[in-house]
Amino acid sequence: MFWNEPVAERAVRKPPATHGKTLRGFSVFNDVVVYHESDLERRVSKVLQLRKDVKAIYSQFPVLLYRDAEGVLREHICDFCVVFNDGEIVAVAVKHVQKSEVMTELLERIKAEGYVRKNKNGTTKSGAVNDIRLMTEREATYGAFENAERILRARRMRNDAEFNSACDAVRNLSGRFRFGDLLRGCENRGLRRTALLLLIDEGVLLTETPGRIDDLTMLMVRR
Repeated sequence: MFWNEPVAERAVRKPPATHGKTLRGFSVFNDVVVYHESDLERRVSKVLQLRKDVKAIYSQFPVLLYRDAEGVLREHICDFCVVFNDGEIVAVAVKHVQKSEVMTELLERIKAEGYVRKNKNGTTKSGAVNDIRLMTEREATYGAFENAERILRARRMRNDAEFNSACDAVRNLSGRFRFGDLLRGCENRGLRRTALLLLIDEGVLLTETPGRIDDLTMLMVRR
């Protein structure tokens, strides 16, 4: 088995190792280190990683230019850059809801400038991304983060035999039922729990309401 050391790749800066206001954390997505400068960035990162249409995520990239109210050209380092499977590239700014109004204005200035990216050598390139979007704690709730972490772990721990067994067990169910009801009588609750999370991930099972998935979560079979 071969193992490649994950790299930061396009990050234009690394979060300081000792700073009271940073989470000082990172994750690895498709062999690339994704830095998190705050708890909210950590949650946004996991929510993005869960998406099946995402090919790559780069943190602290790109550096986009905009003009302030006085017309002065300034730089903004994006928190994330997301590359989708279809080739679309979207820059992501992460801020709390209370700062969204100010941040939305800044993003509009970046768009008006034509998504101009500043490269490390000082050169610029217009149209560096297709779009720039703001993500807040509304999209990256703690429940969404925890679900993403558990489902990503389930993908790594997938057992095809248990997945098929769980799929057969729910195939003919109707109405609403609790997640915990599907754990009764199984030989290995850990494997079954992983399989059920994968059934949710693949849309076979639907959760009745958003939020953290636990044994009390109401489910239904997608028809």
